Amino acid sequence: MNKTILGYVPEESPIYNLHPFVRVYFLMIVSLWPMIISSPEWNFALIVVVLILLEYSRVTLSTLKLYVPVSVSMGVLILLSYTILGGRHPEFYEVFNILGMPIYFERIVAAVEVYMRILPMIFVMVFFLSTSRERDILVAMRWARMPFTVTYLVAMSLRAVGMVIEDFSIVRQAEKARGYDPKGKSIPYKLRQFVMYIIPLMGLAIRRSEEFANALVARGYSFTGLRRVKRPDYVLTKYRFKALDGIIVIILTLALILLVFARYGLGMFTLEGSLTMKWLQQWLVGGAG
Repeated sequence: MNKTILGYVPEESPIYNLHPFVRVYFLMIVSLWPMIISSPEWNFALIVVVLILLEYSRVTLSTLKLYVPVSVSMGVLILLSYTILGGRHPEFYEVFNILGMPIYFERIVAAVEVYMRILPMIFVMVFFLSTSRERDILVAMRWARMPFTVTYLVAMSLRAVGMVIEDFSIVRQAEKARGYDPKGKSIPYKLRQFVMYIIPLMGLAIRRSEEFANALVARGYSFTGLRRVKRPDYVLTKYRFKALDGIIVIILTLALILLVFARYGLGMFTLEGSLTMKWLQQWLVGGAG
């Protein structure tokens, strides 16, 4: 089993047949698709594709249930911010009224559009982090000839994220061992007790930063010096960019170009022509009428 940033993936997973740069490139390109596509059903189709890729990569799909509360709460917050906190707009169509607060059809549609754009990007990021190791990201950056300083900064950031997650788990288990159980408690109580996590984590983060600095000094690393000195990339010798990798990069690039042309040149993938828009009109506007 290979330990990824968000979990574990079998070493024989098909995803490891691809060069690390291809996986990073997939994240960069596919994350742009929901920003271009306004139609919610097409963004939902992208979520389905990502789920298929997760299953194909042999990622345990049961781990996705951890992100369900976050996704639901995010959707509720977006809906509330666009409807209840959206203000009064007499030019919009009022669907119904809640305690004197008008709920407009246009604001509901805007909330659905924003939510269905953010959700696929979250799934794409979860797919990438569930199948990628810290080393894969660094190899991709070094293969793309990124400066050593930038690469090392990203490496320390990724390592810090992993350490914070591990430290949070340790602190949480320590609090449970002392009798603290947040189950059944109210949200205000949980927020007050959250300080029990923040203070130890801040102390551990300061200690980790000092350990990082000492380790860098001990190993002779320095971010200063002559720029003409080339650092050897021994790790790149273990990865080979194959023909399949190049084909996938070309396909992703062409797909992005075609998507931009279809969206802004042909007027496709718009919210106005989507099935979701028609369903909402029939359900809210038609039903109200």
